[in-house]
Amino acid sequence: MTPKGSARPPSPAGLPATLLIAIAVLQLAWLAWFLIVPMPNFPKESGTLRRGILLLKAFPHVVPDTPWAESLLGQAAAELSHFENLPQRLPIAAVAGLIAMAAIGLGELALAGLRIRGPLAAAERVAVSFGVGAAGLGVLTLAAGRAGMLSPWPFRAGLAAIALAGLVVSWRRRDRAGAVRSTWPQGLWPGAAIAVPFVVVMALGAMLPAIDFDVLEYHIQGPKEYFLAGRIVDLPHNVYTNMPFGVEMLHVMAMEVMGDWWWGALAGQLLVALFAPMAAILIAGAAGRIGGPRAAWLSAAIYLSTPWIYRLAVIAYVEGPLCYYHAGLIAASILAWGNRDLPRGPWWGLIGLLAGGAMACKYPALISAVIPFGLLALADGWRGRTARPILAYAVGWAIVMAPWLGKNVLDHGNPVYPLGYHVFGGHPWDASREAQWTRAHGPRPVEARALAESVVDVAGRSDWQSPLYVAFVPLALASRRSRRIVLAILGYTAYLFVTWWLLTHRLDRFWLPMLPGLAVLAGIGADWSEAPGWRPLRGFLLTVAIACNFVDCSTALTGLNEWTGDLAMLRRDLPRRLNPPLAAIDRELPPGARILLVGQAAVFHMDHEVVYNTVFNPETIEGLAAGKTDEEFRRALKDRGITHVYVDWKEVRRHRAPGGYGFTDFVTPERFAGWTRAGVLGRPAPVGTEQELYEVP
Repeated sequence: MTPKGSARPPSPAGLPATLLIAIAVLQLAWLAWFLIVPMPNFPKESGTLRRGILLLKAFPHVVPDTPWAESLLGQAAAELSHFENLPQRLPIAAVAGLIAMAAIGLGELALAGLRIRGPLAAAERVAVSFGVGAAGLGVLTLAAGRAGMLSPWPFRAGLAAIALAGLVVSWRRRDRAGAVRSTWPQGLWPGAAIAVPFVVVMALGAMLPAIDFDVLEYHIQGPKEYFLAGRIVDLPHNVYTNMPFGVEMLHVMAMEVMGDWWWGALAGQLLVALFAPMAAILIAGAAGRIGGPRAAWLSAAIYLSTPWIYRLAVIAYVEGPLCYYHAGLIAASILAWGNRDLPRGPWWGLIGLLAGGAMACKYPALISAVIPFGLLALADGWRGRTARPILAYAVGWAIVMAPWLGKNVLDHGNPVYPLGYHVFGGHPWDASREAQWTRAHGPRPVEARALAESVVDVAGRSDWQSPLYVAFVPLALASRRSRRIVLAILGYTAYLFVTWWLLTHRLDRFWLPMLPGLAVLAGIGADWSEAPGWRPLRGFLLTVAIACNFVDCSTALTGLNEWTGDLAMLRRDLPRRLNPPLAAIDRELPPGARILLVGQAAVFHMDHEVVYNTVFNPETIEGLAAGKTDEEFRRALKDRGITHVYVDWKEVRRHRAPGGYGFTDFVTPERFAGWTRAGVLGRPAPVGTEQELYEVP
């Protein structure tokens, strides 16, 4: 069923020559700017890099003396050529496949419980079930972990049972319903063909060891600690693990099924990557209902070819799943709002589950997802003179989010700890820690120049943005009959930009939930006319932009690209590349060593037992030594079983530098020298140019 007022109008057979020329000039000028603007995240000490240069270097002999082996596409082909290492990925793919099937199964059970049959194509239903089920599995894993029931075999059996139950329910539903309406959103296949290379390298990249600081500090480090402890407990040294950990529970599940924290993390990363094609299916469905089959495949191709989406797939950030939930909210709301024949309660219950899934990714989704779609549910209830939409929406949201909020109430007395300190308080947070957090993560000054810079970054200067959004989104307004829904989605994306700019510290990842809505509009805009003059121009823009995007994704500028590398070798080698001193002590210290880290928190790859803290937690060594005699400090180290103290002065200075997160004044070279003279610590062994290792005598 098509939402009222959203059927695609017939396009004019031709366009006035002057209009077509004007559009062509604007489009080519925009593409030229995109290709020549310097990429801001390229290391300044290495000079200036432009996308046009990348595109030229992609092909052999375009740049003189560049043979195939030295061209960027040649190097990408070489990274894909080590087929002998692909069997290493089979256990990872099998574990991720089991969890994905369980997520789809649990989601199918939820849709069956809501009695949602509706106008979804089979692929759309699978995509919706995956996201709803993933959020539900996160809640179940939280409950099992808090009860101390993290163990491999119960997870293996439980996930298999959930997957089987969902399959049975799905089969019975199909059998009762007869022939399925369709398998895919209409017209998806051309976009799928374009997207295949991107999806392949996404999957391979996701199965590589993590290299990003935030991922190593908490996205997979928290799950590692839960796995090793056999339960989910409060980690007082890592404040980030108090955030909603719906996505991170996928890593916990994968570690349990795999029975290993390192290999399980790779399976969890593959699950995170799977949210990208699932989102593309929902985006295609939404665009197809508004604009038609061609708009569907164009929107999917535009989304999956965006370097940001590739980057979110190969680096286990939560923004990839967050974009998925925003795509699901847009797609489901188009159906719920535009189809008055659909049952209001069940559909808004589903939308509430998706909003809860978004907020279970990270707190800012309260602003980007929960509030706006809650207002839409309220508006739908108002026009129907019933409270059913908003009540169903609230219940769906609460099913997913209440356990995460309740966890923080139990642990800290604050449902959104460490946020909301001025409203809820929260122990052991205090005013000084709140001030430090606000300096780092609070809103930035409102200045016209900063606003202009942000607009330019989001439009296309960002290293991982695609030019196709600015090229095609404005053209979506050309359709009169679908203009109302186009304006609604455009208004929503504007709301996302404004709230990102006013309410956050403007980290680029935080504006990415705009991409699903923009992809829907870009697909509609790209198909705005059937005029013969428009088709070749559209084809040229798509070809150049998608080629440029793939080249961007193929380089190490967007993520680790050793796609078919030897995983056993990478496990040994990557820590050395990321942090040679830390890798050296992990390699050389005896197995029973327990290391207290000062200034360093990206610890996931370490095999030794470590004691660490993030920069926003009280510094561990300060807690052990402040106000105590040397003998009391020595005893405190022994009581904690600490055999060595590692100090990363480079990280300490980075945090203390202007714009850094701040670092306690307690840690100084003079204090360590005093402990050495007193015999509390041994003489420092330099393990790097700015790192020292002390043995506890």
